[in-house]
Formats: sequence, C-alpha cells, structure tokens
Amino acid sequence: MRAHGHDARVVSISAGADHSYVSHDSGLPLYCYPTVSDLKTSFSTDEEETFNPALVYWPVTWRSGLKGNSVWHPWTCATVAYHGGCCYNAGHVRAAMRHMPFRSLRTLMVETYVPKHILVRKLRKLGVIGVLCMTDLTRRMFAQAGWPKEKAIAIPPGLPPDDSGTTDMPSNGCLENIHSGLPYVLFLGNPLPIRGIYVLLSASRKVFANNKNSRIVCLLRPDPGKEMTSAREGILRKVKELGVEERFICITRKLTTNEIRQSIKNARAVAMPFLYIPSEIPLGILEAMQMGTPVITSESGGTSEYLGDCGWVVPPGNVDALANAVFSALQDAETRQRKADACREKMALHPTWETVGDAWLEFGLSALKGLPV
Repeated sequence: MRAHGHDARVVSISAGADHSYVSHDSGLPLYCYPTVSDLKTSFSTDEEETFNPALVYWPVTWRSGLKGNSVWHPWTCATVAYHGGCCYNAGHVRAAMRHMPFRSLRTLMVETYVPKHILVRKLRKLGVIGVLCMTDLTRRMFAQAGWPKEKAIAIPPGLPPDDSGTTDMPSNGCLENIHSGLPYVLFLGNPLPIRGIYVLLSASRKVFANNKNSRIVCLLRPDPGKEMTSAREGILRKVKELGVEERFICITRKLTTNEIRQSIKNARAVAMPFLYIPSEIPLGILEAMQMGTPVITSESGGTSEYLGDCGWVVPPGNVDALANAVFSALQDAETRQRKADACREKMALHPTWETVGDAWLEFGLSALKGLPV
C-alpha cells in the first residue's frame, strides 16, 4: 500500500508490552500499544492527531460482538473488518476436550457457540463498510449470519517469493543426520496441546509398531514465556516416558530459516494435526505446500477445505485416522507424489503477499466508494 503512495501504517495491540513504542524492525514503522486504551490515549496527543486515516482495517473475532466499543479503534473514519477464521463446530469442542484442560478451551468455546449474527449486528451498527475474510468458509458464515454478500470478500494469506533453491545450502551439520537418515514426517510449531502434538505422539506409537524404518521429527519453536517452556518440558517428558526418543525426535533450539526449509523439503509430509485451528490457513501449511511437501491436518472447515487433494485430512483428535495418514505418507509413494503434484499446482496459482496487498487495497477503496465486490 505504501508502494502505491498511501500513508499506510500498522498498529499492533500487544498485551505483552508494558509501554507504547514504535518498532522499525520490519522495514516500516510498527506502532505498538499494550491495549486499545493506550492507543486511544496516544491518539489524543498533538503528535498523533496528525494521522487521520481515511480507512482502517480492524481485526474482529466472533466474540467481538459481545464486547463494548472500548476495544474499537479511535478514528472516526470508514472501517473494513477483517476476520482471521475461528469457524469451529461442536465436534471440534468434543475432540479438544479429550486432550486439553477446560481453562484452555474457554475462549475457543465462546468462538464456537456465540451466535454469529451478534457480530454482524454490531458491525452494521458501527457502520463498517466491508468484511475481509481469509477463506470462503468464513465469508459464507458471514452471509449466513446476515451480512450482505456483496460487501464481503475472501483473500487468503500470501506466499513469500519462492526461494526453494536455497534449500540445497548446507545446514552446518546440525540436521544432516536427520535429513539423510530414515524417512520422517515433520511437525512444526509450538508443542501446546491445541496443535495436536500429543495426538501425534499417540499415533506415532501405532506407526512405529508397523514401520520399523520411520521417524517423527518435531521442530518445536523456542518461543519465550512460562507457558511455552512448560509445554516443551511436558512433551519431552512424555516422549521419554514412552521410550521413543530415538524415533520421535524433538528439536528445541532456534533454527535458521534455511534449516527449517530443508527439513520441510526432505520430509515425506508435514503434520499439523490441530485440535482447533486458531487462524485459517496457517502459514506453515502454505510454506510446506509451496515446496511440494504434502500436509496432514485436521478437518477444520476453512483450512481443510483449502487443502483439498494436497494432503490428508483427518478428524481432530482421532489417533487411528492420524496414524493411517502418517503411515500413508511414509509408505505410499504413489499417493504422496500425487498430493505433492497437487501442492505445486495449487501454489502456482496462490497469490503472493504483493498481490494480497493489492487485493486488500482494491477491496477497501471499492468499499469506500460503495461498490460491490
């Protein structure tokens, strides 16, 4: 948007921050505030009053309809609401309850059961001019809840430039034994139960019993914080208890981008068996597909609908179904190749971030003029 001559700015509400600040790490100014109230307070100063946008893209969730206007932005201008997903159903809740404590499910359950028309009614009352969704599933849910179809659009997350050629670079020997050894299925992300890692661990025992020459490799992000540290310690402890450390391999150190990409490229499949998918089409799935690596994920509406023939879709929390998918990825070369080809075909048509930026801008400007999508 800035490349097109617009003074586009990014505002981040970060609960982890203890003060307001401006970051330039991303190559453009990122205005960070601990709360929306801090944003409003800062906006009331003389320094910030000079920025009066004509259009704001503001994030919403289904539970936003239950909240007051204190979480809304301070500018009296046109607004496009964008929704990241969270289109769950009762089946997802039941599956997650078998693997997650209730306290971790409360927010997700609200997202599942809150009537969707409450958010639509609030957006109408606030005069929102358009709704931007990540998938067609979310767009359809807005339409079913009463939002005008002509004022909503689905724009998926974008792809970075394809630099897959760099995956042939050496990884300093850190992962060479894994890449050159037995075939493996790769898990990416943090080890919170919501991501299905404990389901994958249970499924791996069935896979290992039937396939002596296979492994599960988990690249566990070294995210900071007490919760993440506890989650990493918990899964490592469980793996040790089961005595599968040699085959269910957990790597917790910080990896380079190249090391991660090499690991994806050399995997038979990337497993992301979420119990709930907190946002639609996680970027890890797109990155795997971009390199022609099929994905194993859970039935989740928007993400699994998008995945289609590019991977295996299993019921969330279903150990047997997940084990069968992992086994197929490891053993069935013909099926895996067909899915890899489907990944490359779909990614060839997937928008880049530049195209996504253009689409956001075009939709926002059209909505400002009152034009249909």
